[in-house]
Amino acid sequence: MQSVMRTVVLTVLMLMLSMSVAFAEGAKTFGIVPFTVNGPKTFTYLERAIPQMLSSRLFWKDNFIPVDAAALEGISAPANGAEAQKALAASGADYLVYGSVNIIGDQSSLDVRVADKNGKVWPRSASSSLNDMIPTLQNIAGAINTEVFARPGARAQAVADAKERVNQMNPAITVNQTSANQEVYLNPQFRYAGATDSDSRLRSNALRFAAHGMVVADVTGDKKNEVVLLDKHTVRVYNFEKNTLVPVAEVKPSRRYDLLTVRAHDIDRDGVNELIVSGMDNDQAALTFFYTMKNGQLVQFAPNLKMLVNVVPLPPTYLPTMIGQKTRKGGSVLMPTVEELAYSNGKIVASRRVAVPKKANLYNFAWVPDEAEGDKVVVLLPDSEKVAVFNSKFDRMVASDVSYSGSTVSIENDDTMPGLGKDKLLIPSKYYIPMPFVVEDLDHNGKYEVLVNKPISVAAQFFDRYRFFPQGEIHSLQWDGVGLGLQWKTRRIKGGVMAYQIADLNNDGIKDLVVGINTHPGATGFEARKTMVLGYPLDLGKVDPSTAADKSYSEDQ
Repeated sequence: MQSVMRTVVLTVLMLMLSMSVAFAEGAKTFGIVPFTVNGPKTFTYLERAIPQMLSSRLFWKDNFIPVDAAALEGISAPANGAEAQKALAASGADYLVYGSVNIIGDQSSLDVRVADKNGKVWPRSASSSLNDMIPTLQNIAGAINTEVFARPGARAQAVADAKERVNQMNPAITVNQTSANQEVYLNPQFRYAGATDSDSRLRSNALRFAAHGMVVADVTGDKKNEVVLLDKHTVRVYNFEKNTLVPVAEVKPSRRYDLLTVRAHDIDRDGVNELIVSGMDNDQAALTFFYTMKNGQLVQFAPNLKMLVNVVPLPPTYLPTMIGQKTRKGGSVLMPTVEELAYSNGKIVASRRVAVPKKANLYNFAWVPDEAEGDKVVVLLPDSEKVAVFNSKFDRMVASDVSYSGSTVSIENDDTMPGLGKDKLLIPSKYYIPMPFVVEDLDHNGKYEVLVNKPISVAAQFFDRYRFFPQGEIHSLQWDGVGLGLQWKTRRIKGGVMAYQIADLNNDGIKDLVVGINTHPGATGFEARKTMVLGYPLDLGKVDPSTAADKSYSEDQ
């Protein structure tokens, strides 16, 4: 009996071995060597980023697989066909993919070549803006799959694969469409046309004032979130109950100071958030007020601080940290130094200097964790309101083509040299304090997304000082190896977005994209604006990390 079993086992093993040999004989291999980058040193990361992106798009299970990285060690991009043949022999691959990228300004030119063992070289070149490099690479990869690897139905298969990557975190967001038929969304309201389901969006009652700041946090210590709204002179706290904002408390810090921002932070680490309210007077003197809730009232938590204060997660721990910056009258209103603040002996004190990229201040930057390629810093450029990306050494890598934020909160700021720039005699120069970046890993794939507001206004396209936006969209941007790619966006929001964050608005255990808006009654009805709070439930528990494949967005941003 044992001899029979041994015979059966040996037969099965031999059959499996023969099948693996047959597979090895049938599958072809390809190797992609680092690309040659001709351009500023800040783009040297593309040498290996482009091969990584091409490799994932050329992989064809059981047919075309990449060689082990060790086989390509020491092999650089060949200059001609003869060198390509030598590189092929050294790597042992059936195909070698190599090329170069030329970068001039914000434009790029890609030259990709595929060589086989027969000495044949397949070339393909394409030009695009830096922000459109990912779709360009995807088109080139599709052409290689179809024309070189003879992959049947490569384009149809791509559409089918995209159809499988449906992320139903909530039936109402428009997401990362890699094909015309793909439907991927976090919430149905994030599709351009939107959804009519009442459970896909929460909406509060309209309040008879126009807020310009909002934060959602537990400020009472009851383990439930409250909504805090800020206008020119008043801080108001509300409960969100049955889609209604119910007043809890309010405070007027000072009539002398115009209030600019409100933040929530657990300063003394007792599990309850304090409120941090920054303002400025007519002499451009800054003052920050600190409040805590006691017996249903907002009371002073710590002495006022003569600085503007923000709360930003900082590396290496990425815990929320208070930072501050002093102001001055005349010239650039913000002093050059950003300082980290600490709570000590009942006071808020400066502890150390915070390093930030050029053109960054306490309000317009955020760190984005990235284990694969190194942490990044995003900065909303003060002059253009475009989002620039810097590496951890503060070398500028790329900037977006479009402007974001759309804040209406401003301070007078003359940062130009005398005799240059716009005429400020009749219209003073202003710096618009941007809405905070929201950095989150919503789909749990280890890649962080940066949420920004995209204001929409026809008038603002013609008048650069027009700051009333009748509509807006929340865009989720993600670093894709080349630039910030659009992952998803909300449908058009009817009203001017004044704040947004990720929080549990109605305390049901499900996080929401919370958006504060001001209604837009028309160009002549600014005084009649009202404030509302919207919530887009994000059922993050349904996210499958395996669906978070490398994606690109082809629609014009």
